[in-house]
Amino acid sequence: MIQQKGSRLLYSCLNMRRQLNKLISNGDLSQGEYLVLRNIWLSNNGMSSNQGHIKAADLSDILKLSRPSITRILNDLERRGLITRNIDSEDRRSVKIELTEEGIEAIEKANRRILSIAERLVVSLGDSDTDKLIELIDKLTEIYKELFESSGDRSDE
Repeated sequence: MIQQKGSRLLYSCLNMRRQLNKLISNGDLSQGEYLVLRNIWLSNNGMSSNQGHIKAADLSDILKLSRPSITRILNDLERRGLITRNIDSEDRRSVKIELTEEGIEAIEKANRRILSIAERLVVSLGDSDTDKLIELIDKLTEIYKELFESSGDRSDE
């Protein structure tokens, strides 16, 4: 019985993740690209602890993605003209990652889309069920963190 429920729970979580990734990406950005762009945008706008600019290592730590994964995403975003990487004139060992105009447009479009979806979810679920779901997702996230920390694993997505 517990094994069956555990299997259903994991399947539901994976399915929800796939659906959220589809909603976020809508053909323009992958979930990873969205999260990287969002954190660069927050940093560039002074809304994070990395005010002004953010480094690849910071993104790796914040998003819990390996450095090679972050590098791969940044290379793709730069190739597509959504970000620039330049040596910091104040610290030549550091590389500034900044959004281009196209990158700003892409993240703002994605943010509008995600906010619209979130609003529709709240309307569909209602206030009470939304609050319950948030509480359960937060609880599940904490359990996942404890499981990963105790096993020594590092999530790469």
